[in-house]
Parts: sequence; structure tokens; C-alpha cells
Amino acid sequence: MMAIMIVDDEPVNTMVLEQLLHQHNYETIAVSSGEDALELLMDPQAPSRYDLVLLDVEMPGISGIETCKRIRQMAGYEELPVIMVSGRTEEKQIAEGLDAEASDYTTKPIKITELLARIRSALRYKAAVDERKKYEARLQYDLDLAQKIQQSALTPPISNEEIDVRALYLPSKKLAGDMYAWFQVAPDRYGVIIFDVMGHGVSSALITMGIRSILPGLVGNVQYPADVMSELNRQMTFLFSGEDMQSYFTAVYCYIDTTRRRIEYVNAGHPPVIVTSDEGVCHLETTGVPVGMFEEPNYEAKEIALKPGMVLHMYTDGLMECYSKDIDDGIRWLEKDIATYGAGYADHVAERLVPKIEIDDDLCLVTVKLV
Repeated sequence: MMAIMIVDDEPVNTMVLEQLLHQHNYETIAVSSGEDALELLMDPQAPSRYDLVLLDVEMPGISGIETCKRIRQMAGYEELPVIMVSGRTEEKQIAEGLDAEASDYTTKPIKITELLARIRSALRYKAAVDERKKYEARLQYDLDLAQKIQQSALTPPISNEEIDVRALYLPSKKLAGDMYAWFQVAPDRYGVIIFDVMGHGVSSALITMGIRSILPGLVGNVQYPADVMSELNRQMTFLFSGEDMQSYFTAVYCYIDTTRRRIEYVNAGHPPVIVTSDEGVCHLETTGVPVGMFEEPNYEAKEIALKPGMVLHMYTDGLMECYSKDIDDGIRWLEKDIATYGAGYADHVAERLVPKIEIDDDLCLVTVKLV
């Protein structure tokens, strides 16, 4: 049964409205002032208890218009139907009521057919709002669960006498298109990958999780960067391509051999890895096109020597954009801060850089320190 709050300081008006509404199977709660109405609405259970308010405009104390304004300021009542009832028909007063965010306005003496029609219309709106809120709650629950699943797929830090790998991961929304992973494929060999799927939100996150799920088996069996990227490209074009769907991702995969002291890598259209060591700074630049963009791309692997104390900074474009929308300018500033903060660069990003700006892209930073 729908519950309607009647707010009117005239007992006769209240009695007439209650009898009318009861005849049409509405439950009613009557109060004689705006103050009493606001007090009832402050109850934590009230938002689910009342479906509509019939609010007299002219009352002693707080007027109906002021009461309506205060109702709209209360959490949970932004969309509660409020029908203003007044004995005055001046356009100015009607406008004041609607400006106070009343849902509708009717005049005295009450026209029964008109009032009931306005009530039915307002309650249909309320039912639609309630259904939408239930849907949004279910959707939020699903997003929260999906976020937990995605974050559970993040690789924990690894640290031993040869290598230290850890990451900073800041999604712009609940779900992210950025992902990273690393694997110890042999006692002296490690595979580290970072990738960024085109777009944001649910669609890119689904692709991200699909790719993340095949990485352990792929890296364990294939290992070498050019072959890893080629197989990822085959999977992308098989799973996520078609006339109505085109997706791709940029990625860097580094294959680190601590015995041979070599790092073999492929950069598939991804921002350059910034490598620092005692000998200076170098970049692992692009060696091929993004994964999934073409059916049979040719990925070229390159090698660099592994130097003691070398650090690889692998990141997504969201980090560059914290500095500048211009790619080259962003990389220059990023490189400057890496030189300034050294081992504390990730802390600088999380604690000082990101809080100063509004993130509109996913942000990921993987730091690989080599002995």
C-alpha cells in the first residue's frame, strides 16, 4: 500500500484528504506543520516509508515552500514526489513552489478527479525511481565484485637477491583497462609485462581480464618476447575482433635473464620504458604495433645488457598525462622526476603527484630493480 504524508495545519482539510485517500486504498500519515513533517522524515527508515507528500503552502511557522526546499536538501529525498496544495492561484506563487523543486502543484478547493490523477502520476514516477535505484544497487554490487576480482589478479611484489618487482596501480574508475604481471619462468629468468587496453570501464576491463587469464600458460610455454606478443595478437584477433568490435592494447614485455645478464624486450606501441643505471638513462622504445591492431604483425625483439643497479620503469600513458597531454613533454617530466626521487618515485606519484590532479585515465607503474 502506498503511503502518503499529508502536511496541513487545517484539521478539516486533513480529515477530507484522509477520507478521500483511504477510499482509494492509500495509507496516510497526517501532520500539522512543516516542522513536524521534517522531523518525521529525519527517521532513518523514513525514505522507504513514504511515497509522496501532499504539502500545504500556507502554514504557520515554516511555510510549505520552505519545507519543500528543506526536504530536497535531505539525503534520500531528492526524488520524493511532493505535491504543493494552495488556496492561491497566482502564477508567482506557483512558480515559487516549482522553484522549490516541488513535483507538482494543485489548488484549493480540491478537485478530486484532478488531485487523484496528479497523485497517480507522481506515484508512477516514484515507482520508476525506486526500480531504477534497485537496478543501480545491483549494478554497483556487480561492479564492486568485479573490482575485487580484477584486483585479485594483480601480481604480488617479488623480491630476492636478483630482482625486485613491484607496482603502483590506480584505476580511474571501478574497473581498469591497465594490467601488469610478472612470472619467474626459470630459476634465473623472469618475464614482466605491462599492458593498456584501449578505452576505459567495463568493456576494456573484460578484455584486460581475458588477456590476463592466458598469460601464465603463455609465458611459461613461449617465454621469448616476440613469440609472446605474436600469440597475444592471435588471441586478440580471435577473441575480440569483428565488424561490430575492434579492440587492441599496447604492451611491453621484458624477458630478463640474470645469468646471461641480458634483457630481451618487445614494445608493442607502448610508452617507452625508462631504464636508469650508473651509466645513465636509456629508453626501450617501440618495436612493433599495438596487439590486436593487425592480423599478422611482425614483432621485433631487441636486447640490452643488464647492468648492476639497473632499474626499469614501465608505465601506462595515464602516468604521462599526469604531467602533460603532450607525449614527449610528459616523458621528459616523468624522466626528470625519476632522476629526482629515485627509489621513492612510486611514493612520490601516489602521495604527491596524483592527489593534485583529477585522474581521467587508468594509471599503472611497474618498477623492476636488478642487482
